[in-house]
Amino acid sequence: MKTAILTLALSIVVAGSAFAQEHPEHPKPKSDAKQEHPSHSYTMDELEKAITSEIETAQASNGGWYKMEDKEDQKTWSMKLDHVHRERLAKLDPKTYFACTDFKSDDGHTVDVDFFMKDDGEKLVLSDATIHKVDGKARYNWKEKDGYWVRVPVEN
Repeated sequence: MKTAILTLALSIVVAGSAFAQEHPEHPKPKSDAKQEHPSHSYTMDELEKAITSEIETAQASNGGWYKMEDKEDQKTWSMKLDHVHRERLAKLDPKTYFACTDFKSDDGHTVDVDFFMKDDGEKLVLSDATIHKVDGKARYNWKEKDGYWVRVPVEN
């Protein structure tokens, strides 16, 4: 399955319209989506815990910083987690979950990282992490096409 194409299966908890306006480019659920192959359904708490655990493990081996390669800016970001957007935690298909996070970099930038976690049958494991925004400037957006979410370029 291409990273760029995600099947959307369940509802997302949306905290309020103010946040929805702040992040309208993230995937949103289809209300009529059905799950073809049921698997364990993780709670928002479990998803948040899996993501923060992944980040904390990486920080422990990098002097307290979460490191992420950025091919677009040709640099390695050193960051600390600011928060996981609980209102943007979602189940995208029977085994894939999505979460938006904000980090603060060692040089003062805010970096929005999208995390994708997969159910490996026993626990959630990181399948992908992408830099979505730097200081509020989006690098890509999401668009629904025939029940699938695809990453699309930012329109200028």
